[in-house]
Amino acid sequence: MEKRLKIAVIMLYVFAAYLIIFGLVYLFSPTLMPYHQKFLGIAYEELDPKMAFLSLASMKVIGSLALSMGIGFVMIIKFQLCRGDAWARWIILIMSLVALVPILFITLRIGLYTPWWTIAVSIIVMSVAVIISKTSPDNKFR
Repeated sequence: MEKRLKIAVIMLYVFAAYLIIFGLVYLFSPTLMPYHQKFLGIAYEELDPKMAFLSLASMKVIGSLALSMGIGFVMIIKFQLCRGDAWARWIILIMSLVALVPILFITLRIGLYTPWWTIAVSIIVMSVAVIISKTSPDNKFR
């Protein structure tokens, strides 16, 4: 594997790890995140039980989706991208942008006190990794 692809693979593994950690935190959190509660202007415990359930369930759905994306990306990186399948970087790029760009805008809309910057950094890391993983000038991946 050429050096440029190795660097890209490491960056994409970091990106996938971010998604997995984010997913696990959201999936197993017993309450809403502090920035969610700040946005609502009310503590989780003070929410109407149905609203609390729906909010927490939505957060857990987002967590499970991030977790599945992260695990899926690890598999795509290990079994496809590392073998030289150029389509794998397009799958990672498209899936990531379709999921993370709207999440970034929504998070920014909630407020600058959210961890919006982690999403922005992960988009940048993933995009740079996809760009540097492009095929070599002789159109061969390895």
